[in-house]
Amino acid sequence: MSAVFVQILLLLLFISLGYIMSKLGKVDNRHSKLLSSLGFYIFLPANVFKTFSNNFTVEYLTQKYPLVLISAVFVVVMFIAGKFIAKALTKDPYTRRVYEYSMISSNYGYVGYTLAQAIFGDTMLLNVMMFAVPLSIYTYSMGYCSLTKNKMSLKKLMGPVNIALVAGALVGLLKPYTVSFFVNYLPGFVEFIKPVGQPLLALIESFLNKAQGAMGPISMLLTGMVISEYSLKDMLSQKSVYIISFLRLIVIPCAVCGLMLLIGLKEFVTPVLIILALPCGLNTIVFPKLIGEDCRPGAALACVTSVLCCVTIPLCLWLFGAY
Repeated sequence: MSAVFVQILLLLLFISLGYIMSKLGKVDNRHSKLLSSLGFYIFLPANVFKTFSNNFTVEYLTQKYPLVLISAVFVVVMFIAGKFIAKALTKDPYTRRVYEYSMISSNYGYVGYTLAQAIFGDTMLLNVMMFAVPLSIYTYSMGYCSLTKNKMSLKKLMGPVNIALVAGALVGLLKPYTVSFFVNYLPGFVEFIKPVGQPLLALIESFLNKAQGAMGPISMLLTGMVISEYSLKDMLSQKSVYIISFLRLIVIPCAVCGLMLLIGLKEFVTPVLIILALPCGLNTIVFPKLIGEDCRPGAALACVTSVLCCVTIPLCLWLFGAY
Protein backbone atom coordinates (compact mmCIF):
# COMPACT_ATOMS: atom_id res chain seq x y z
CA MET A 1 0.00 0.00 0.00
CA SER A 2 2.94 2.34 0.57
CA ALA A 3 3.63 2.27 -3.18
CA VAL A 4 0.12 3.59 -3.80
CA PHE A 5 0.63 6.49 -1.40
CA VAL A 6 3.99 7.31 -2.98
CA GLN A 7 2.53 7.47 -6.48
CA ILE A 8 -0.45 9.54 -5.33
CA LEU A 9 1.81 11.96 -3.48
CA LEU A 10 4.09 12.27 -6.52
CA LEU A 11 1.10 13.22 -8.63
CA LEU A 12 -0.02 15.75 -6.02
CA LEU A 13 3.51 17.19 -5.91
CA PHE A 14 3.52 17.81 -9.66
CA ILE A 15 0.04 19.36 -9.44
CA SER A 16 1.29 21.67 -6.67
CA LEU A 17 4.35 22.62 -8.71
CA GLY A 18 2.19 23.51 -11.69
CA TYR A 19 -0.10 25.57 -9.47
CA ILE A 20 2.76 27.42 -7.72
CA MET A 21 4.68 28.12 -10.94
CA SER A 22 1.55 29.56 -12.49
CA LYS A 23 0.72 31.71 -9.47
CA LEU A 24 4.30 33.04 -9.43
CA GLY A 25 3.96 34.05 -13.07
CA LYS A 26 6.66 31.68 -14.29
CA VAL A 27 4.21 30.02 -16.66
CA ASP A 28 0.98 31.30 -18.20
CA ASN A 29 -2.01 30.27 -20.28
CA ARG A 30 0.13 29.81 -23.40
CA HIS A 31 2.22 27.17 -21.65
CA SER A 32 -0.84 25.26 -20.43
CA LYS A 33 -2.18 25.16 -23.99
CA LEU A 34 1.19 23.88 -25.20
CA LEU A 35 1.30 21.11 -22.58
CA SER A 36 -2.30 20.21 -23.34
CA SER A 37 -1.54 19.91 -27.05
CA LEU A 38 1.61 17.84 -26.44
CA GLY A 39 -0.27 15.48 -24.14
CA PHE A 40 -3.32 15.10 -26.35
CA TYR A 41 -1.58 14.81 -29.73
CA ILE A 42 1.73 13.09 -28.84
CA PHE A 43 2.27 11.63 -25.38
CA LEU A 44 -1.16 10.12 -24.68
CA PRO A 45 -1.58 8.54 -28.15
CA ALA A 46 1.98 7.19 -27.93
CA ASN A 47 1.22 5.65 -24.54
CA VAL A 48 -1.99 4.05 -25.82
CA PHE A 49 -0.36 2.73 -29.00
CA LYS A 50 2.63 1.25 -27.14
CA THR A 51 0.49 -0.56 -24.59
CA PHE A 52 -1.93 -2.05 -27.11
CA SER A 53 0.68 -2.98 -29.72
CA ASN A 54 2.81 -4.81 -27.14
CA ASN A 55 0.08 -6.57 -25.15
CA PHE A 56 -3.16 -6.77 -27.12
CA THR A 57 -3.43 -10.32 -28.46
CA VAL A 58 -6.22 -12.69 -29.44
CA GLU A 59 -5.71 -14.60 -26.18
CA TYR A 60 -5.92 -11.41 -24.15
CA LEU A 61 -9.06 -10.27 -25.99
CA THR A 62 -10.90 -13.53 -25.36
CA GLN A 63 -10.13 -13.29 -21.64
CA LYS A 64 -10.67 -9.58 -21.00
CA TYR A 65 -13.49 -8.54 -23.34
CA PRO A 66 -15.93 -8.32 -20.34
CA LEU A 67 -14.10 -5.13 -19.34
CA VAL A 68 -15.47 -3.38 -22.43
CA LEU A 69 -18.99 -4.68 -21.77
CA ILE A 70 -18.89 -3.57 -18.11
CA SER A 71 -17.71 -0.12 -19.16
CA ALA A 72 -20.41 0.21 -21.83
CA VAL A 73 -23.13 -0.68 -19.31
CA PHE A 74 -21.66 1.81 -16.84
CA VAL A 75 -21.71 4.63 -19.41
CA VAL A 76 -25.36 3.97 -20.30
CA VAL A 77 -26.53 3.72 -16.67
CA MET A 78 -24.63 6.82 -15.54
CA PHE A 79 -25.74 8.76 -18.61
CA ILE A 80 -29.34 8.28 -17.47
CA ALA A 81 -28.78 8.58 -13.71
CA GLY A 82 -26.48 11.58 -14.12
CA LYS A 83 -29.23 13.66 -15.69
CA PHE A 84 -31.48 13.23 -12.64
CA ILE A 85 -28.66 13.90 -10.17
CA ALA A 86 -27.40 17.01 -12.01
CA LYS A 87 -30.94 18.37 -12.32
CA ALA A 88 -31.37 18.07 -8.55
CA LEU A 89 -28.12 19.94 -7.85
CA THR A 90 -28.30 22.96 -10.13
CA LYS A 91 -30.73 24.94 -12.26
CA ASP A 92 -28.05 26.15 -14.67
CA PRO A 93 -28.27 24.06 -17.90
CA TYR A 94 -24.59 24.19 -18.70
CA THR A 95 -23.43 23.35 -15.16
CA ARG A 96 -25.73 20.34 -15.38
CA ARG A 97 -23.83 19.18 -18.45
CA VAL A 98 -20.54 19.51 -16.59
CA TYR A 99 -21.87 17.47 -13.69
CA GLU A 100 -23.33 14.81 -15.98
CA TYR A 101 -20.03 14.47 -17.81
CA SER A 102 -18.00 14.36 -14.58
CA MET A 103 -20.01 11.46 -13.18
CA ILE A 104 -19.32 9.39 -16.29
CA SER A 105 -15.80 10.28 -17.34
CA SER A 106 -12.87 10.58 -14.91
CA ASN A 107 -9.28 11.67 -15.50
CA TYR A 108 -8.40 8.21 -16.84
CA GLY A 109 -6.20 9.35 -19.71
CA TYR A 110 -3.73 11.31 -17.61
CA VAL A 111 -4.00 10.14 -13.99
CA GLY A 112 -5.45 6.65 -14.48
CA TYR A 113 -2.94 5.37 -17.01
CA THR A 114 -0.06 6.85 -15.03
CA LEU A 115 -1.15 5.20 -11.77
CA ALA A 116 -1.87 1.84 -13.36
CA GLN A 117 1.54 1.78 -15.05
CA ALA A 118 3.48 2.95 -11.98
CA ILE A 119 1.79 0.70 -9.40
CA PHE A 120 0.74 -2.45 -11.29
CA GLY A 121 2.75 -2.52 -14.55
CA ASP A 122 1.95 -2.91 -18.26
CA THR A 123 -0.57 -5.74 -17.92
CA MET A 124 -2.81 -3.77 -15.59
CA LEU A 125 -2.33 -0.68 -17.75
CA LEU A 126 -3.75 -2.61 -20.71
CA ASN A 127 -6.69 -3.79 -18.57
CA VAL A 128 -7.38 -0.20 -17.57
CA MET A 129 -7.20 0.93 -21.20
CA MET A 130 -9.60 -1.84 -22.23
CA PHE A 131 -12.14 -0.65 -19.68
CA ALA A 132 -11.61 2.92 -20.87
CA VAL A 133 -12.52 2.16 -24.51
CA PRO A 134 -16.28 2.96 -24.18
CA LEU A 135 -15.40 5.89 -21.90
CA SER A 136 -13.07 7.24 -24.57
CA ILE A 137 -15.76 6.89 -27.22
CA TYR A 138 -18.21 8.77 -25.00
CA THR A 139 -15.65 11.44 -24.01
CA TYR A 140 -14.68 12.40 -27.54
CA SER A 141 -18.16 12.10 -29.04
CA MET A 142 -21.23 12.73 -26.88
CA GLY A 143 -19.21 14.22 -24.02
CA TYR A 144 -17.35 16.61 -26.29
CA CYS A 145 -20.54 17.67 -28.07
CA SER A 146 -22.37 18.21 -24.77
CA LEU A 147 -19.67 20.48 -23.35
CA THR A 148 -19.12 22.42 -26.58
CA LYS A 149 -22.76 22.52 -27.74
CA ASN A 150 -21.81 20.83 -31.01
CA LYS A 151 -23.72 18.20 -32.96
CA MET A 152 -22.59 14.59 -33.05
CA SER A 153 -20.58 13.42 -36.07
CA LEU A 154 -18.30 10.58 -37.09
CA LYS A 155 -15.40 13.05 -37.24
CA LYS A 156 -15.58 13.51 -33.45
CA LEU A 157 -14.61 9.85 -33.00
CA MET A 158 -11.48 10.18 -35.16
CA GLY A 159 -9.30 11.84 -32.53
CA PRO A 160 -5.62 10.97 -32.00
CA VAL A 161 -6.29 8.81 -28.93
CA ASN A 162 -8.93 6.66 -30.61
CA ILE A 163 -6.81 6.34 -33.77
CA ALA A 164 -3.80 5.25 -31.67
CA LEU A 165 -5.98 2.72 -29.84
CA VAL A 166 -7.27 1.13 -33.04
CA ALA A 167 -3.82 1.14 -34.66
CA GLY A 168 -2.17 -0.37 -31.58
CA ALA A 169 -4.86 -3.04 -31.28
CA LEU A 170 -4.42 -4.04 -34.94
CA VAL A 171 -0.64 -4.21 -34.58
CA GLY A 172 -0.95 -6.31 -31.43
CA LEU A 173 -3.46 -8.71 -32.98
CA LEU A 174 -1.68 -9.11 -36.32
CA LYS A 175 1.95 -9.07 -35.14
CA PRO A 176 2.31 -12.86 -34.53
CA TYR A 177 0.78 -13.71 -37.92
CA THR A 178 2.80 -11.07 -39.79
CA VAL A 179 6.09 -12.21 -38.27
CA SER A 180 5.24 -15.85 -38.94
CA PHE A 181 4.37 -15.08 -42.57
CA PHE A 182 7.64 -13.28 -43.32
CA VAL A 183 9.78 -15.84 -41.51
CA ASN A 184 8.15 -18.83 -43.21
CA TYR A 185 7.48 -17.50 -46.69
CA LEU A 186 9.84 -14.58 -47.23
CA PRO A 187 13.03 -15.39 -45.28
CA GLY A 188 15.18 -13.65 -47.87
CA PHE A 189 13.28 -10.39 -47.40
CA VAL A 190 13.69 -10.69 -43.62
CA GLU A 191 17.47 -10.95 -43.94
CA PHE A 192 17.53 -8.11 -46.44
CA ILE A 193 15.53 -5.71 -44.27
CA LYS A 194 17.05 -6.69 -40.90
CA PRO A 195 20.02 -4.20 -40.95
CA VAL A 196 17.58 -1.32 -41.36
CA GLY A 197 14.50 -2.79 -39.69
CA GLN A 198 16.02 -3.64 -36.32
CA PRO A 199 17.51 -0.16 -35.64
CA LEU A 200 14.26 1.44 -36.83
CA LEU A 201 12.14 -0.69 -34.50
CA ALA A 202 14.52 0.08 -31.64
CA LEU A 203 14.19 3.81 -32.37
CA ILE A 204 10.38 3.59 -32.40
CA GLU A 205 10.37 1.60 -29.15
CA SER A 206 12.67 4.15 -27.52
CA PHE A 207 10.43 7.03 -28.65
CA LEU A 208 7.33 5.33 -27.24
CA ASN A 209 9.08 4.63 -23.92
CA LYS A 210 10.18 8.26 -23.59
CA ALA A 211 6.71 9.52 -24.47
CA GLN A 212 5.14 7.19 -21.92
CA GLY A 213 7.49 8.43 -19.22
CA ALA A 214 6.65 12.07 -19.95
CA MET A 215 2.91 11.53 -19.78
CA GLY A 216 2.50 11.58 -15.99
CA PRO A 217 4.53 14.67 -15.03
CA ILE A 218 3.23 16.77 -17.91
CA SER A 219 -0.41 15.93 -17.23
CA MET A 220 -0.12 16.74 -13.53
CA LEU A 221 1.73 20.01 -14.14
CA LEU A 222 -1.05 20.92 -16.57
CA THR A 223 -3.69 20.13 -13.94
CA GLY A 224 -2.06 22.50 -11.45
CA MET A 225 -1.62 25.23 -14.04
CA VAL A 226 -5.25 25.07 -15.14
CA ILE A 227 -6.60 25.08 -11.57
CA SER A 228 -4.47 28.15 -10.77
CA GLU A 229 -6.44 30.22 -13.29
CA TYR A 230 -9.43 30.30 -10.96
CA SER A 231 -10.12 31.55 -7.44
CA LEU A 232 -9.74 28.83 -4.83
CA LYS A 233 -12.28 30.59 -2.63
CA ASP A 234 -14.91 30.53 -5.38
CA MET A 235 -14.18 26.92 -6.26
CA LEU A 236 -14.24 25.66 -2.68
CA SER A 237 -17.47 27.47 -1.78
CA GLN A 238 -19.72 25.47 -4.13
CA LYS A 239 -21.65 22.86 -2.11
CA SER A 240 -22.72 20.90 -5.18
CA VAL A 241 -19.04 20.35 -6.06
CA TYR A 242 -18.56 18.35 -2.86
CA ILE A 243 -21.62 16.23 -3.59
CA ILE A 244 -20.34 15.39 -7.09
CA SER A 245 -16.86 14.75 -5.64
CA PHE A 246 -18.31 12.33 -3.07
CA LEU A 247 -20.22 10.50 -5.80
CA ARG A 248 -17.21 10.49 -8.14
CA LEU A 249 -14.61 9.30 -5.60
CA ILE A 250 -16.59 7.07 -3.22
CA VAL A 251 -20.15 6.17 -4.15
CA ILE A 252 -19.71 5.31 -7.84
CA PRO A 253 -16.56 3.14 -7.55
CA CYS A 254 -17.79 1.35 -4.43
CA ALA A 255 -21.27 0.71 -5.85
CA VAL A 256 -20.02 -0.61 -9.19
CA CYS A 257 -17.21 -2.74 -7.76
CA GLY A 258 -19.44 -4.02 -4.96
CA LEU A 259 -22.01 -5.15 -7.51
CA MET A 260 -19.25 -6.82 -9.56
CA LEU A 261 -18.18 -8.84 -6.53
CA LEU A 262 -21.78 -9.94 -5.93
CA ILE A 263 -22.19 -11.26 -9.49
CA GLY A 264 -18.80 -13.00 -9.59
CA LEU A 265 -16.64 -10.59 -11.58
CA LYS A 266 -13.89 -10.27 -8.98
CA GLU A 267 -11.04 -10.66 -11.49
CA PHE A 268 -12.06 -7.42 -13.23
CA VAL A 269 -12.52 -5.29 -10.12
CA THR A 270 -9.06 -3.71 -9.93
CA PRO A 271 -8.92 -2.07 -13.39
CA VAL A 272 -12.53 -0.90 -13.02
CA LEU A 273 -11.77 0.50 -9.57
CA ILE A 274 -8.67 2.34 -10.82
CA ILE A 275 -10.75 4.16 -13.44
CA LEU A 276 -13.86 4.88 -11.40
CA ALA A 277 -12.04 6.11 -8.26
CA LEU A 278 -10.12 8.77 -10.18
CA PRO A 279 -10.60 12.55 -9.89
CA CYS A 280 -12.59 14.52 -12.43
CA GLY A 281 -10.75 15.26 -15.63
CA LEU A 282 -9.63 18.47 -17.32
CA ASN A 283 -12.01 18.23 -20.27
CA THR A 284 -14.67 20.06 -18.25
CA ILE A 285 -12.24 22.99 -18.43
CA VAL A 286 -10.60 22.46 -21.82
CA PHE A 287 -13.80 21.86 -23.81
CA PRO A 288 -15.77 24.85 -22.38
CA LYS A 289 -12.81 27.10 -23.18
CA LEU A 290 -13.39 26.37 -26.85
CA ILE A 291 -16.78 28.12 -26.79
CA GLY A 292 -16.13 30.71 -24.11
CA GLU A 293 -18.32 29.04 -21.45
CA ASP A 294 -17.78 29.40 -17.70
CA CYS A 295 -15.02 26.94 -16.72
CA ARG A 296 -15.33 27.37 -12.96
CA PRO A 297 -17.58 24.33 -12.31
CA GLY A 298 -15.08 22.06 -14.08
CA ALA A 299 -12.09 23.71 -12.42
CA ALA A 300 -13.70 23.36 -8.99
CA LEU A 301 -14.34 19.66 -9.55
CA ALA A 302 -10.80 19.08 -10.84
CA CYS A 303 -9.33 20.93 -7.85
CA VAL A 304 -11.39 19.28 -5.09
CA THR A 305 -11.24 15.73 -6.47
CA SER A 306 -7.51 15.93 -7.26
CA VAL A 307 -6.78 16.71 -3.61
CA LEU A 308 -9.29 14.30 -2.05
CA CYS A 309 -8.23 11.39 -4.26
CA CYS A 310 -4.93 11.24 -2.38
CA VAL A 311 -6.98 9.68 0.42
CA THR A 312 -9.88 8.07 -1.42
CA ILE A 313 -7.92 6.10 -4.05
CA PRO A 314 -5.73 4.23 -1.50
CA LEU A 315 -8.86 3.74 0.65
CA CYS A 316 -10.84 2.20 -2.21
CA LEU A 317 -7.93 -0.03 -3.27
CA TRP A 318 -7.56 -1.25 0.33
CA LEU A 319 -11.31 -1.73 0.78
CA PHE A 320 -11.59 -4.02 -2.24
CA GLY A 321 -8.27 -5.77 -1.68
CA ALA A 322 -6.92 -4.47 -4.97
CA TYR A 323 -3.46 -3.88 -3.53
